[in-house]
Amino acid sequence: MLAFTGPDVLVTYERTGGFAGIQQRVTVRNSGNALVNGEWVALDDGELRELRSALDGIYTTRSSKAGCRVADHFTYTLDYRGHRATRCWLPSDWRAAVERLEALTRR
Repeated sequence: MLAFTGPDVLVTYERTGGFAGIQQRVTVRNSGNALVNGEWVALDDGELRELRSALDGIYTTRSSKAGCRVADHFTYTLDYRGHRATRCWLPSDWRAAVERLEALTRR
């Protein structure tokens, strides 16, 4: 899947797994342009501000295998501020950011 990296990237989010084998990927640039499952979308100033605020609340920066032994589970990966972590159970401090990132996949 097409993606981009570099200093202009604010965050990259991936959700994979589940019974249907879902693969979602969202990469948001600092400018507010986002690549969502291969399609470009633009966040307005309010959306970008809310996403940044939600991301600032993240303190879980390590990967964990806890919860991964469940059949058809989802795996969540966040790459933010130089940390890349994959979790099989969504940490509570990720929830606000993930909700905003997943909302972009429903546009």
